[in-house]
Amino acid sequence: MAHDVFISYSSKDKVIADAVCARLEGRGIRCWIAPRDVQPGAPYGEEIINAIQGSRVMVLVFSSNANASPHIPKEVERAVSHGVSIIPLRVENVTPAKSLDYFISSVHWLDAIAPPLESHLESLATTILTLLPERSQKVIPGAVTQAAPAMGRAAPAAGISSAALRVKPKWLWPSVAAAVIVLAAAAWYFSRTSPDSGSASSPVSSLPTQPANGGPIVTSPGPSGGDPILGCWHWMNNAAVVIKADGTMTAGPFTARWRLANSARRIYNFTWPEAVDSVSLSPDGGSLSGGNQYGVSMTATRVSPGQDIVGAWRWYNGVIVTILPNGTFSALTTRGRWQTVARGTYTLTWPEPVDTVTMSPDHRRVSGANQYGFQVSGTKTAACGG
Repeated sequence: MAHDVFISYSSKDKVIADAVCARLEGRGIRCWIAPRDVQPGAPYGEEIINAIQGSRVMVLVFSSNANASPHIPKEVERAVSHGVSIIPLRVENVTPAKSLDYFISSVHWLDAIAPPLESHLESLATTILTLLPERSQKVIPGAVTQAAPAMGRAAPAAGISSAALRVKPKWLWPSVAAAVIVLAAAAWYFSRTSPDSGSASSPVSSLPTQPANGGPIVTSPGPSGGDPILGCWHWMNNAAVVIKADGTMTAGPFTARWRLANSARRIYNFTWPEAVDSVSLSPDGGSLSGGNQYGVSMTATRVSPGQDIVGAWRWYNGVIVTILPNGTFSALTTRGRWQTVARGTYTLTWPEPVDTVTMSPDHRRVSGANQYGFQVSGTKTAACGG
């Protein structure tokens, strides 16, 4: 079996699904997710069906987008038909549409809409490992993919554990149903709308355009000694990135740390520093404009009244950001902090992004994305520079 978990989601929730995938794979759980794992040139529908049949667990990212998707009920039905355990992860306060309710109404799920999301991701991985006891013996110690930390460091939600149910048609449902732990996946990371099974676009203005900050140290030597990630890389934005054996990486003025999250699949994490937007309030108080230290520009339009910067704003990508008088702000489930620099000028500090990338079999290329949906790739070079 090439994978353990099939992740079912609307492409409008792609950044959430990617974050779930990254955390599970960081715990040694093998995932299948579209479009990453669809073989080039293969019939898309056939690939989906084969992947579901080859899975033992389906994680359903449940939201209003999932409710509206014509494809997700078909995927859930296939899982039911093949006796695949289904774990619905509700990331929005919505009720299942009839097409989904028929299959998942008998499954116990947990609302996990409020932060902190990190604890939900960890609990989700732990729960799945109870369904895959042979996998739990092979988990890489300490290999936990990092998600963006919530500002304010709210206390983690208490873990909840119970047995997962194997979903069956209602006429075969046993009279005594065991509870299933259902944990909400990663933060709702601001993807723009796109058709199902498509790709999400880059989110908030805090996203870096060149690498910066990373994570712990590595094992598993490459052909010349040391991890194959070590050396010089040409990043997708033409930055020269140097990755070192001490767990650090540099790119121009930026310093990073890196970690090997999954040695079997060559999955790495690069944690980036907090992105800080410097913004100006228009004279009429109706708009914001500015950018962050990485050169990413942003604009926002006020959608609710407030004094100075306080109030609700529609970011340039459609996300609603609520700025509170207490020096914090929120965008869906992500939290940040803000402060006044001068009258009409402010800074907004966003949680640090974490890239999750996979290395190609020849060790010459890495590609992936961070939890915000920002795409990352690099190619190994013979010399560092440029």
